[in-house]
Amino acid sequence: MRIEWLEAFQQTAETKSLTKASEWLHISQPALSKQIRNLEDELGAQLLLRSTVGVTLTTAGQILLERSKRILDEVNALRREIALSHEEGKSVLTIGSWPSIATIYLPGRIAGNQQAESKLEIKVRVFYSFFDLLSNVENGTLDAAFFDDRGVKHSFYTTPAFTERFFLFVHVDHPKYGNKDEVLFDEIQNESFVMLPEGCDVRMLVEQEFTQRGKELNIAIEIELGQSVLGFVHANLGIAILPEIFIIQKKDTIKAIPIADFGTIRQISVITREESVCRQLLGFI
Repeated sequence: MRIEWLEAFQQTAETKSLTKASEWLHISQPALSKQIRNLEDELGAQLLLRSTVGVTLTTAGQILLERSKRILDEVNALRREIALSHEEGKSVLTIGSWPSIATIYLPGRIAGNQQAESKLEIKVRVFYSFFDLLSNVENGTLDAAFFDDRGVKHSFYTTPAFTERFFLFVHVDHPKYGNKDEVLFDEIQNESFVMLPEGCDVRMLVEQEFTQRGKELNIAIEIELGQSVLGFVHANLGIAILPEIFIIQKKDTIKAIPIADFGTIRQISVITREESVCRQLLGFI
C-alpha cells in the first residue's frame, strides 16, 4: 500500500469530488482514479461510490478514512522527526492565526529561534475566521493554528500557549475616559464600541462577557483588522475593547485602560492534527 494512494483517497473522501481532489493534489483525474482503484484492488473492497454529483463512502471507505488520517499523521510526524535529526535538515511548519498573533506575537518567536539556529522553520499565514483556520488544519494546508478555541468544537490536539487580559482602548483626550487609569464594567456597559467582526475569538469573548452579565454588546462599527480599530481610536472616533497584545501597537495618542472586573481572559492555544507538532511548537514559543 503506497502513501500516495492513501493521500489520494483521503483528499477525495473529504472533498467528495474527484475533480476537486485532483486539483488539490495537482494530478490528472485519470491518475487520481487509478490510485484509488489500486488501493481498492489491494484492500479487496470498494471504497467509493461514484455518481454524477460526486462520490460517497462505502462502509469500507468510512473505516479506511478514519484509519488513514492516523496513518498519514504518523507518517508526517516521522518525516519531521527525521528532518530534525539530520544535521542539515530543517522542519518546516506553516502556522495560521489572526492578524494580531501573526504580526505581533509570532515574529518575535521566529526571530529568536533564527538567532538560536533552530532547525524549525516557521511560515505564517493570516486568517479571519475559525472556520478557515480549522478547515486548513484539517486539509493539511496548515500544520497548526493559534487562537482561543475554547468555544469551538473540533477533534484536533490543543494545548494552551499564553493568556491575556482585555483593556479599554480610548483616545487620551476622550472626554469621559481619557483621565482614567482603571474602569469598571458598569461604567462602559452602555457604550458603543468599534469592534472586530464575527468569526474571531476577540469578538466571541467580548460578547460572552456581556451575555454573562445580561447585557447587550452595542457595536458602532465593525472593522476587520485590529490595527484599523486602533486607527479609529487614534482619530478619537470611537472606543474599543481589545486584548493586551494590541498595547504593543498603540500610538501615544491611545490609552489602554484595565477593566478591573472584566472576567473573560483570552487563552491562545496551539491547535494541530499531530501531537508531535504541538510539542514542537510549544518548545518553539
